Amino acid sequence: MKKIACIGMTAIDVITTPVTSLPPLNTVYHVDKIRMFVGGCAANAALDLAKLGLPARLACRLGNDIFGQFVMGELTRHGVDTSSVTLDANVDSAVTIVCLDPVEKERRCLTTSESNDHFDQGDITEELLQESDIIFMAGMCQLKKFDGAQCGQFVKRAHELGKFMAMDVMWDFEGIWMPKIADALPYLDLFMPSYDEVVELIGEKDPEAMVEVLHRLGPKNVVVKLGSQGAIVKEGDGVPYRVPIFPCDPEEIVDVIGAGDSSCAGTLAGLAKGMPLKDAVAFGQAVASYCIRAQGTYNGIRPMEEILAAMEKASIK
Repeated sequence: MKKIACIGMTAIDVITTPVTSLPPLNTVYHVDKIRMFVGGCAANAALDLAKLGLPARLACRLGNDIFGQFVMGELTRHGVDTSSVTLDANVDSAVTIVCLDPVEKERRCLTTSESNDHFDQGDITEELLQESDIIFMAGMCQLKKFDGAQCGQFVKRAHELGKFMAMDVMWDFEGIWMPKIADALPYLDLFMPSYDEVVELIGEKDPEAMVEVLHRLGPKNVVVKLGSQGAIVKEGDGVPYRVPIFPCDPEEIVDVIGAGDSSCAGTLAGLAKGMPLKDAVAFGQAVASYCIRAQGTYNGIRPMEEILAAMEKASIK
């Protein structure tokens, strides 16, 4: 079985619900639940892969604090290889306060990023690079030291070693966008950003045009995640095609946190199992539909065989 390494952004999500608005100064709102989960694109994907039943490894930087220890505990509990995780006593772990709106089933967030700001190429061990078959670069555009030249250099080297290179990006708080990833794009086998991020990256709003423009920038294959509209795929030089969402009863949706990351993880899992890209993207959509049925980014994920059986029952292949 192919081994997958997830590299990049890792954080802690402190999820509060229900929150329809933030309290005015000097007042307090009561909420029903405050819970803590692992978050951040790379860690989310690694945990999703492990819960699907695939060997997964994570390279990231965390503070050697209570939050970092919590992340390490969750990763270990679910079977993620943490031998490439850096615990840094000189930084605070990145934390996001997530305020869930029970009506919209969307979120308002407050975030810190110190440990991710200090992640760099030195956090990626040579052992991880050599032993991984698929490498997923996750959370690009929010890794201050690694974005840009370092990212480009690493992706180029890994590509030259014959690794399958995949990438996703996060919202760029600095508004720089394309210069942070441009050097890496020509060496990617698969680029999997979300619609809103692509709008910022290239200024295009039409999904069919999006994947064509991104493909011309270098990636061999492009998947743009369209939320409730599924995904659009540009496979090699072929004609773009759509992959629909996996059906889910709206009453089952708890929150959509981590849906995009789980879609990426499912797609990579499918590829690791030898699926054609179209089938792998469809599996990614099914994995995302399980993600949103539970709170947190990974609690709803089920074993791969169970999700494949559900797809077969729904006649989705």
